[in-house]
Amino acid sequence: MTNNNEWKEWKGLTEAEAAERRVRYGANALPVPKHRLLGLILRQFRGIFNLILLFAAGVTFSLGEPIDGAFILLFVFLGTALNVYQEHKSNQAADKLKAYLLSTITVMRDGIEQEVPTETLVPGDILKLESGDIVPADAIVRVARDLLVDETTFTGESIPVTKHASASSTTAADEDRLLQGIVIVRGNALAEITAIGQGTQLAHIASTASTVQAESELVKSVDKISNFTMKVTLLTLGFVVVANILIEGRQADVTGLVIFAIALAVSAIPEALPLVLTFSLSRGALEFAKRDVIVKRLSAVQDLGSVNLLCTDKTGTITENHLVFSNVYPMAGSPYDPLVLARLAAINLHDRIPEPFDHASDEALTPAQRQIVDRYILVQEEAFDPALRSNGAVVKQADGTALHIRRGSPEYFFGEGLISLDAVADWLQAEEEKGHRVLGVSYDDGTGAHFGGFVSFVDRIKDSTIATVAAAKQMNVAITVITGDALKVAEAVGREAGLVTESAEVTEAAAFLALPLAERKKHVSSIRVFARTTPDQKLELIQMLKEQFTVGYLGEGINDAPALKAAHVSMVVQSAADVARETADIVLLQNDLQVIVDGIRFGRETHANTMKYIRATLISNFGNFYAVAIGSLFISFLPMLPKQLLLLNLLSDFPMMAIAFDRVSAQEVERPQRYDLHSLYIIFVTMGLVSTVFDFICFGLFYRISPAVLQTNWFIASVLTEILLMLSIRSLSPITKAGCPAPSIVILSVIAIVLAVALPMIPATAAFFEFQTPTMAHLGIILGIAFAYLIVTELVKRPLSGFVKKK
Repeated sequence: MTNNNEWKEWKGLTEAEAAERRVRYGANALPVPKHRLLGLILRQFRGIFNLILLFAAGVTFSLGEPIDGAFILLFVFLGTALNVYQEHKSNQAADKLKAYLLSTITVMRDGIEQEVPTETLVPGDILKLESGDIVPADAIVRVARDLLVDETTFTGESIPVTKHASASSTTAADEDRLLQGIVIVRGNALAEITAIGQGTQLAHIASTASTVQAESELVKSVDKISNFTMKVTLLTLGFVVVANILIEGRQADVTGLVIFAIALAVSAIPEALPLVLTFSLSRGALEFAKRDVIVKRLSAVQDLGSVNLLCTDKTGTITENHLVFSNVYPMAGSPYDPLVLARLAAINLHDRIPEPFDHASDEALTPAQRQIVDRYILVQEEAFDPALRSNGAVVKQADGTALHIRRGSPEYFFGEGLISLDAVADWLQAEEEKGHRVLGVSYDDGTGAHFGGFVSFVDRIKDSTIATVAAAKQMNVAITVITGDALKVAEAVGREAGLVTESAEVTEAAAFLALPLAERKKHVSSIRVFARTTPDQKLELIQMLKEQFTVGYLGEGINDAPALKAAHVSMVVQSAADVARETADIVLLQNDLQVIVDGIRFGRETHANTMKYIRATLISNFGNFYAVAIGSLFISFLPMLPKQLLLLNLLSDFPMMAIAFDRVSAQEVERPQRYDLHSLYIIFVTMGLVSTVFDFICFGLFYRISPAVLQTNWFIASVLTEILLMLSIRSLSPITKAGCPAPSIVILSVIAIVLAVALPMIPATAAFFEFQTPTMAHLGIILGIAFAYLIVTELVKRPLSGFVKKK
């Protein structure tokens, strides 16, 4: 232990000195990437879709078709511009939201403790570090109390390392040095900053190493869809080109066939999929932001929708996180009141942010008890020990009378032999059954340690908890509480919240993990409360639960970091330890379980809208793709010109992109949504064949008249059928029960239909796209085909929806 006077010797810099050094050294931050907008633009061409489009444009230009090549480039520009615009907006929003996540640290300035933003730190600042802090800059330890740190960031070793105060004023050995990014595991310290910003060891490593971001299930699923689409497209095109050459022999227009094949490939690629995902995820992130939730990983919006088990501590989410004094168990013969002893264990309460027990103890003091507390001053302070579950302090009065006080869980005092469990079992059981949290206290007045009694506190459940638990059940989301509290306390809170109905749903983590593996796997899904859970046990439980569930985990302490990393989606509150906040995907600015349940609903809505686009675009694209490809084998002209195919893709994609903002029915958010690729392939192959059949009907009606008539009428029919398909397939339920689409979908659909009919009728655009003005009779036939297609689509969709539900 270190004498408290040592801390007082370190006054820190003055505000004037700090300001002067801030000008000299700059901000304590890593450099902001330059040319950010250029980086966004270049990133659009890392994916396969835009690269293929650019390749297609290059081939088209080289074949002497500048108009078609320019049109492909226009298509690439439009898609890229929209992507860049959306991502740039998202980055700007993220920059603004970072203000909510402003990292702060306690420093000594002008001889007093101040909470300052880490960016304002300068060399020479004296940091006050406590358990859970991430060291914000390179520093030398000047004063240490039981200091234990995690240096995994630099050494890869997970075993905590002890640090000591440096004996030198200018240099430090490894055991005296703290590097930026190191985590304080236990104890506290004063440390003098030696390097900030780009001068730190962490910044040096960051400048020479690349960061690899793990792919989420969303990204992996989209990649699988993209790869499948490309394989089918290329195989089919290869067959079509070779077959046309074999059929037509020397008469084959190879150049025209290549251009046609390129345009056909473009029409089959769901090139707007990345944009739809961006729109959907950004919409979800903005909805989160309105509820004071910051999404650090954008794909976590949709990943949250797949969560069907939410694991959380009870404090602050289930309960109010405001302890109130409830009861006291005094020790016969003790001259000290247990509440006074509990308060004396945190005597410098007003010099720092109080712990919940400290605050509750202080609020409960009577005037007479407060007079007793005021007689004492702090001599030594002992940090909380997670292994012993206790902390301590040495205090004394003006006459020199000293007390060494320990405060901690009842188990600590049983283990020390200061009190027998049998003597207090009835009182403890009664308190725990009420859901009260109990602290024991002991004192040493120079004659040895004596047990001083128990103090109990209550943390009442939030008013919104019961309704939130019910809402989660409606969406088939189970909630499991993983807490360090006693079994009876946790069970009482679980019952009050509506999570627990019988005692079999509550267990101590150690007892559960001691069961045979088969028994654990059998019962883990039915446990709603795990009590007396250690950090290692939290991680083991999360890993086991992941085998049966998609797990979202809400934590806040430094010891939650491993479990946060293990969970499918990790969440913390703003007040969480730095290391926990850095690990998490989502940060809650308000500690409210309702926000998470709402987030799961947003995630499922995002997934539902993404699936609507994927279904609609794959069905329509491949329906037209196969019809045009096969039709080219039986006639001597192209059934649709390349530029017409590209225009068709453009007009149909814009209404489909708006599906990211569509309304979602209650049935679609009742259960977690996943990318069932097998079911998806069956849907788009079956429905694609229906689309192909109707394309052939249109083909049969018009191909004998003239190439221009077929190309024009088929183009109009394709736009109409693709939009009707989108309106139908946006729900697997009958279209009459699917609800009204979002206004943006309706508006863009109307615009697309009007343009599809108007462009062939306007002389300038008709000439450019080589359309022939359609007759009213032909338009009537096209309209009839479109409505017949809608009816058949609805009929075929019904058995498929049953198949998907079974899957």
